[in-house]
Amino acid sequence: MARNMVNLFLLFFLLSSPCPAFCADASAGWNEAGLRMGIQAGERHEYFHRYELFAVYGLPWAWSFSSGWGLTPHFEVSAGALHDAEDTGFIGAVGTGLVLDNPRFGLAPEAGINANLMDRRQFGVQDFGSILQFGAYLGMFYRFDNGLKIGYRLQHISNGHILYPSYTPNPGLDMHMIGVSWTF
Repeated sequence: MARNMVNLFLLFFLLSSPCPAFCADASAGWNEAGLRMGIQAGERHEYFHRYELFAVYGLPWAWSFSSGWGLTPHFEVSAGALHDAEDTGFIGAVGTGLVLDNPRFGLAPEAGINANLMDRRQFGVQDFGSILQFGAYLGMFYRFDNGLKIGYRLQHISNGHILYPSYTPNPGLDMHMIGVSWTF
């Protein structure tokens, strides 16, 4: 699992690095803000909900293809709450993602990786093993012509035993997240 997370991180880092010859200029800057909320996917000792505000910064390059489709990298930050039956704690994330997009088609898939920081490692009886959690997500969104955007993502977080010994608890958490945002 840890090796897969490292490989995924390296892939996104390489794709988000200064662009190769087929890269086109893209508009850089803060271009989206919104709210996401989610429920736990699968069984755990506790039942979790997640609520977060997020903002997206478009990176200054994109890979465009003659078909009109393109890959657009972005940087994303979020801050919110992770809640179970007994506890509510802070969770924040920073990361990068890629969108496969076509301006003439509102529906687009996205994928990304991030680092999550929680204010505690224990929620009720669920021990996440550390306050630093690595994440990955796959999602789909629809962008309306007026700038409104709705989306779904399946998001996974875990400590991945990357910075921690193998005896550290690593239950991970999968979430079904829905979001509403405004693009500008």
